[in-house]
Amino acid sequence: MRQILLWLMFCSVAVRAAEVDQFSSAEPQQLKDSAAVIEREVMRRIERAVELANSPYPRQRPYKVHAMRRRPQCDEERLYDSLRWYLARPVIGQVETFAERSPLVEKRRVGFKNSIYRDFPWQQSPSLVLSERLAAVIRIGEHEIGTDKLGHFFTEGSSYFEITDRLEEGVDAGLLFGDWSESLYFGAQTTGVFSFADLVANYQGLRFWNRILARQRDPLIGNTPEPYVRCENKRWRVSGNFWLADYVDAGWNESINCVALRTPALLKQVAQHGPSCTPRQLPKQRYQALAQRLLNAQGLSVLAEHLQPEVLLPQRIQLENLRLPAEAFEHIREVREWLEDWRTEAQQP
Repeated sequence: MRQILLWLMFCSVAVRAAEVDQFSSAEPQQLKDSAAVIEREVMRRIERAVELANSPYPRQRPYKVHAMRRRPQCDEERLYDSLRWYLARPVIGQVETFAERSPLVEKRRVGFKNSIYRDFPWQQSPSLVLSERLAAVIRIGEHEIGTDKLGHFFTEGSSYFEITDRLEEGVDAGLLFGDWSESLYFGAQTTGVFSFADLVANYQGLRFWNRILARQRDPLIGNTPEPYVRCENKRWRVSGNFWLADYVDAGWNESINCVALRTPALLKQVAQHGPSCTPRQLPKQRYQALAQRLLNAQGLSVLAEHLQPEVLLPQRIQLENLRLPAEAFEHIREVREWLEDWRTEAQQP
């Protein structure tokens, strides 16, 4: 019983996380390109964040009762905090919400009851079935993506940036965090779906956050990009334009970079609706060595063993120079397998 309660509490954390169905569509016509609309909104938010980072804030004088107003002088921590305030809200990001709600962004929606996930029992996919929340599909340039990918780009991209010590330590810790979160609370254990397209959006978000000040080389291109923000005369100033084309590619599309399902039973339930997956369109050349981590060349499939939580956790611990006994990882496996048995038994009449 304690394990069930912990699982339900765990699922409640992720209940607002969305999946997207890019296979089912009653509207086959091409969507209008919304890149320019979203880019303007992102630039507006960056400008407001810079304004906030430059604004004075109270500071108590040690020898007087009243406070004075102190103007920060290119405080990097305040800049990143301000940018997260405007761009990286947890779970459902601000730009994702903007894309979902703005009448200027043309969208295609698939209701949960018409989606390829409609046959999932709630025990197998609690956060998806109970919320029935599916992201809308929009077009960015020549690519169609789910609006949820914008949340991943800004919010999880920010997490990757911080976990990698703002890219000073390379990308490995960020990639492992992405695999871990998709195998648990943002994916396989709560929705039944492990999204490789989410991982691509996360990784591209890491590139975006690095480019704010461009302190490190771009992890994909290898050069030092032009920053979006510079310090001039002890004040932050927006100095570059944000273009989605720098980041969005076919790897963001779940009908190309297809999902893996947690179990063979879930894959069978999805497959009976005839989804067409086209992994031959994956941008393998762009990602080169990272293609094996970010792109699913197998198409619709069952989640591989190397992406299970008990396999990922020791890698994260090793990277952080921590130690846990081997029994701990075996216990995680036992709990996962027990939970899978409970799910199967619970859905039977």
